[in-house]
Amino acid sequence: MRRLFLHINVSIDGYITDPAGDIDWRFADEEFQTHMDGVLESIDGMVFGRTSFEQLAAYWPTAGEEVSSTQRRRMHELPKYVMSRTLRDTEWHNSHPLGDDPATALKDLKRRDGRGLALFAGGQAATAAIRLGVLDELRLLINPALLGGGTPLFNGTYPQQDLRLTDTRRFTSGALLNTYDINGRH
Repeated sequence: MRRLFLHINVSIDGYITDPAGDIDWRFADEEFQTHMDGVLESIDGMVFGRTSFEQLAAYWPTAGEEVSSTQRRRMHELPKYVMSRTLRDTEWHNSHPLGDDPATALKDLKRRDGRGLALFAGGQAATAAIRLGVLDELRLLINPALLGGGTPLFNGTYPQQDLRLTDTRRFTSGALLNTYDINGRH
């Protein structure tokens, strides 16, 4: 059974965007780019919320030399699943709206053979995945920044979850990648 993990940048005070909605405060050095290449090579699909999907779909098909060739290739070829009840059609290659019942669709995807699925972006999607009980792991890339406001990582109600820290990686930038298993799912 494949695992669904959240991989997301977050400030120390728990925000994924600053008050203006920007993400330029997060670090993105060569060490991080190499890490992201490895993550993309290790998965069989990506999950996004609708807003994040639309923003990424506007960028990635024409991404240039500012990203690695691995990232350009994998962002094109990997299946992209969108947690949205309103999005029906997508133009980004290999994209699939999950429809009216994302919990069942994600559980079906997880039952397939293969490598993990990454939920990369969207606070609402992350909160929904926890609420729906489909998220197995959190990979929080904690950036050394205090934003004082913005989009919170988790917003809304969801059941209490017990987390177990399974790994920590320190980047030269001072960012920490903390990996947590949810409710002992391993």
